[in-house]
Amino acid sequence: MPTQADKKDTARTPQGAKKSLRSQIVSERKRRVRATLILFAIVLTIIGLNLIFDKAGFITYVNLKKEEKTYEQSIAKIEKDIAALKEEIVDIKTDPFQIEKQAREGLGLAKPDEYVFLYNK
Repeated sequence: MPTQADKKDTARTPQGAKKSLRSQIVSERKRRVRATLILFAIVLTIIGLNLIFDKAGFITYVNLKKEEKTYEQSIAKIEKDIAALKEEIVDIKTDPFQIEKQAREGLGLAKPDEYVFLYNK
């Protein structure tokens, strides 16, 4: 039966030292891998937060898209108004009724047998 002294001698043998050295190497590798993964996760978190909340981030992008849509709607309305005004200009230049209407309303002119009443607003 092995005694306490024999057990201590076994622990001091190269095989026991080899086992503890191997376990130290394995635990050191695990610690390095764990530290690397934690560092990687921190870096990814910082990059992700910058992508979302930075001046050129996703939230700013969404707001700019909304603003772009608003401007496009305004441009479409203005282009529609421009087309209507161009049509009105063509009518005023070519249609005798429109020419007379503009002369009466805009300039306050009247035919020889008509009276024009002007009111202060």
